Amino acid sequence: MSMKRRSFCTAALGFASSAGLASWRALAALSGSELAATRSDGRQSSLKAAEVAELKGALRGELLLANDAGYDQARKLWNGSFDRHPALIARCAGAADVIAAVSFARAHDLLLAVRGGGHSLSGQSACDGGLMIDLSPMRSVHVDPESRTARLEPGVMLGQFDREAQSFGLVTTAGTVSHTGAAGLTLGGGFGRLARKFGLACDNLIAAEVITATGKFVRTSATENPDLLWGLRGGGNFGVVTSFEYQLHRAGPMMWGGELRFDFADARELLKFFAGFAAEAPDELNVDCGIGASPRGGIVAFNVCYCGAPAAAEKAIAPLRNFRKPMKDTLGPQPYVKLQTDYDAGNAWGRGYYERSGFLKSLDPGLIEAVVAHMEAFHPENGEIALVHHGGAIARVKPTASAFWHREARSSLLVDIDWDDPKDQAERDRSMAWARSTWESLERFTDGFYVNTMAADDPHKRVRATYGDNYPRLVALKDKYDPTNLFRLNANVPPSSAGT
Repeated sequence: MSMKRRSFCTAALGFASSAGLASWRALAALSGSELAATRSDGRQSSLKAAEVAELKGALRGELLLANDAGYDQARKLWNGSFDRHPALIARCAGAADVIAAVSFARAHDLLLAVRGGGHSLSGQSACDGGLMIDLSPMRSVHVDPESRTARLEPGVMLGQFDREAQSFGLVTTAGTVSHTGAAGLTLGGGFGRLARKFGLACDNLIAAEVITATGKFVRTSATENPDLLWGLRGGGNFGVVTSFEYQLHRAGPMMWGGELRFDFADARELLKFFAGFAAEAPDELNVDCGIGASPRGGIVAFNVCYCGAPAAAEKAIAPLRNFRKPMKDTLGPQPYVKLQTDYDAGNAWGRGYYERSGFLKSLDPGLIEAVVAHMEAFHPENGEIALVHHGGAIARVKPTASAFWHREARSSLLVDIDWDDPKDQAERDRSMAWARSTWESLERFTDGFYVNTMAADDPHKRVRATYGDNYPRLVALKDKYDPTNLFRLNANVPPSSAGT
């Protein structure tokens, strides 16, 4: 046993339990006295029964092996395209469990995945053969209405966050799908229906508690380790965040919004008009556009949220609403928590998903023509090209004020597709071929991309480019908090020792 392994085992020995040994023996009877595992570099290794039992005993939460009840459910991800089988799943009940799990992964040089909400598009919330730290049991939300702040644990979903905050008439930017995890959303930046008014989710992150790669607890805020807070605002990659603290704002609970849906035959004129309309929209107005299919044919849809005074809402949206006669119009007063579920059904758990994205500085005529022409040529029912509204408060933050670099973007271009049965290889291949060819025809219009939409086949050079001039500072933070690149299954910024 190495010195590192001995130090972990000594610390955990007092927690070993007969229940842990019993769970291990059930697996050992089938596969021998050791558990096969994958190291951080992808090579195969093994763990002794006693070592696994010690980790199990050290946790207040559960440690799941492949034959344990709950293992298959715990390893499932939102994107059903990824069917990964960790050797161990540590379902953490608190920060102490995270420290034990991180320390175990480091001591045994295990491939390590961290799961918050499980919405990683590229499937990196789980891993094959390594240790998966599952934070989903950690779901407390505490709202302080006097200071207008909220403190969340990393397993909290956006819908839970919104409901708690809205009970006090408070909000902060929190994505657009209610079953997304707040943790991953925030660490990657965090767009949402309120970002043009209140900034990104990461802009509203005011403090955090982090377990670093050495198993050390670190608190970060404007006055404590502010360099780390800067990196967590759009960079992530440095440790496991066990507590997020956000600034909240007064808005809601009723807002004004819904959907406008138009016939695809008017797509060119609609998108040309929308380009100017979106650029001039007030901060309170967020309008996302989707070009896709419906049972009745092609559509251009606009999802609307206005977070200002209701009396001003209809006036603000009227030019777009009246430009052409909509096929569908659901605009009106609605609870914000309901608006936040508009995309839930289209992003259901367990289906196959593939997406590519890039930032746009403008919706220029060349882009619009390319989008419409591509959709005219072939328009699959399960594919969509989306334009996500940016600007406003997002753009008024300096690129160097946080790790999130692309503040000048006025939109994001998304090419996404999904298929019902993730095990249907033929449908998967057809769907991904369309998305990739579409992206190849449109990528030239983009500059950088939103790391929360990173695809499994996105090259590292795209990650490096999207952080712009902030990249060297992120490398320095990685050198300080994770010099061995223990946390690598994400939009990874490797430490300088990795030589990249």
